[in-house]
Amino acid sequence: MQTPNPGTPTPGESRIPNLADWRFNRYLTMQLMPLFYLLLIVGALVVVVSVVGLCFWFSTLAGIIAAVIAPLALLVIVAVIRAALEYLIMAHRIMAHRIMRIIERMDALPGQVADLSVRVDGITDHVDGLTGHVNDIHETLMHVRPFLRSAGLPGRLLNAFRGHPEK
Repeated sequence: MQTPNPGTPTPGESRIPNLADWRFNRYLTMQLMPLFYLLLIVGALVVVVSVVGLCFWFSTLAGIIAAVIAPLALLVIVAVIRAALEYLIMAHRIMAHRIMRIIERMDALPGQVADLSVRVDGITDHVDGLTGHVNDIHETLMHVRPFLRSAGLPGRLLNAFRGHPEK
């Protein structure tokens, strides 16, 4: 069983692009690229034939020289047109790929935010516990403070930390 190519319409669909696609689900320029290519080639052919005609109008010798050079010039013009359109298609595909990656990352954001919320709640619980411990230590020190001052212990500890021996 063959899977249909998304670029080709199924037998029931029209080959003419949907011009009433108000949501812009499909890129019209990509669907019309072969038509643009054909129109540019026809335009190049008209320009080259016109130049040859003008050369013949100017002089027969210039017309013959232009007629000899015209196929090569047309080949170069068609190659440049083809390269430019291929570059545009390549840029379009790269941007479409990047947009798809951005959309995938944005789809993953709600899960990441939910996980982050759980982590923040856990950190908040730990901070609340630490705050309680600090308050307990503060209260204990406030009760013991008068005894420590009377014994002169804080002064001796500070001198020991400063490197001054006790006298």
